[in-house]
Amino acid sequence: MVENITHWYDGRFYDLLIAPNQDRAFEKIKEFIPKGSSLLDAGCGTGRLCFGLQGICKRIDGVDASEKNILTAKNNLKRQPHDNITFYNSDIKSFLEKKEIKDKYDFAVLSYVIHEISERKRANILNLLSSYADKIIIIDYLVPHPKSIAGMINRVVEFLAGKNHNRNFKTFLKNNGIYGLSEETGLKIIREIKNEPKTAHIVVFSKSENYY
Repeated sequence: MVENITHWYDGRFYDLLIAPNQDRAFEKIKEFIPKGSSLLDAGCGTGRLCFGLQGICKRIDGVDASEKNILTAKNNLKRQPHDNITFYNSDIKSFLEKKEIKDKYDFAVLSYVIHEISERKRANILNLLSSYADKIIIIDYLVPHPKSIAGMINRVVEFLAGKNHNRNFKTFLKNNGIYGLSEETGLKIIREIKNEPKTAHIVVFSKSENYY
């Protein structure tokens, strides 16, 4: 059963006011992705990263559980057609279990997604992704989270996102963020960028210690 998740800020609001704030982080991860790679954007929102990587990747699948986000992403794709991008309205687990193309992706990306997922599901999602992708790139909040103006803004934004969202954000911080997930899953951090952009933590996870 596909789990559809909708937030009040999904769709055009997200596309115009939230997604652009991730552009600096998206630029950073381009150095991790060789040309000709296949990529799964898990929790793709309105597809901003997919469009940013279309000139690098041979195939990009964008998956999001929000129907409003995927509708916006597909409308954007009609305006900017690219044969190597496909969008799917699905939760990650259902999509991977029904995936028709059995080849593994070179990369899976979760951009400010893992902190939204409930505490009991995070490790399971990462372990599942590691079976379908050689490497997992995560962009999320730096832990300990800075007590700077930028850090305070993040806390306010997460509070405004809703009760469940904010609770998951707090457990992500409490459980040592990405480092805690590395310990829980056994996935190795093979590349890492901290605080670029400010308050962000970017890592590449792999089952092995070799990058290529």
